[in-house]
Amino acid sequence: MKIPFVKLNAVDYPFKLDLDNIVFEGSIKKKNQKLAQISANLKGFIYRHCDRCGEEMELQINENIEIQVSDGIFKDENNTLSDTVEFFDSHIDLIELAYSELQSYLSDYFYCDKCL
Repeated sequence: MKIPFVKLNAVDYPFKLDLDNIVFEGSIKKKNQKLAQISANLKGFIYRHCDRCGEEMELQINENIEIQVSDGIFKDENNTLSDTVEFFDSHIDLIELAYSELQSYLSDYFYCDKCL
């Protein structure tokens, strides 16, 4: 699901994506001509192997996401580290963003109930 930057305005634009067992739901609000704010929730479950014993487990996911998206290169004003994703085709690709956030979350270590 791609949303053009030109279609966004200062009013929340709601979205909901069903990705297998994961739901990515939230809203996008334009902050200025080249920047928008996404407030969303990544919720559901995924099957994953325990990082200690290797047994398959069902990992519950419920993560709030606050991120900025930029139409092109983002230049911060005060050299602060921010959560800004740059898109270079004047569209926000929500599927790409959802999978990216999911992979970022899954890069941590997870243990089954027996290994805790």
